[in-house]
Amino acid sequence: MDAGEAEARAREFVKRRHFRVERIFFRTMYREGNTWVLHAEVQFKRAYFFAAVRSFKLQINTDTGEVIFYEEAHPSRPEEAK
Repeated sequence: MDAGEAEARAREFVKRRHFRVERIFFRTMYREGNTWVLHAEVQFKRAYFFAAVRSFKLQINTDTGEVIFYEEAHPSRPEEAK
């Protein structure tokens, strides 16, 4: 599996997880043993004019092409004032 195929598998996986995906931007992509590691951001619509952006890390097995790890970073929210 080459980098292009790993990116395509990652896009398919993210589009299945999130409804209304507008854009996926891959920041870094590297191979670690028999695994492709991808760091990226996904932008998707929340409402008519509002969009949300989330960062994620994804690992794909080079032999099977399956996603073996997925972690999404939610933006930190400030604590409510007391």
